[in-house]
Amino acid sequence: MNLYVVPRTRAWQSEEELAATADCGPAVIEALGGEVRFVRSYIVEEPDGTLGGYCVYEATGPEAIKRYTDAMRLPCDAIKLVRKTVVAA
Repeated sequence: MNLYVVPRTRAWQSEEELAATADCGPAVIEALGGEVRFVRSYIVEEPDGTLGGYCVYEATGPEAIKRYTDAMRLPCDAIKLVRKTVVAA
């Protein structure tokens, strides 16, 4: 499995909508049979007050992330393969 970052601009209108999405995610990932593993999301406030995110996944490929994104009805600005992780010392 490779590591991917998925930017999601204006994905949620509110904290409540974000929480509802988070509640549904595990069932959708389970239905994909191990093709996708959620790692974490960095949630950001967009200029218009909505919430966006930078979501990190391990997946068998971009197609699996696309299936997950479609099932969750989330925007997907891109699916970017992580080449290297740099951690501050």
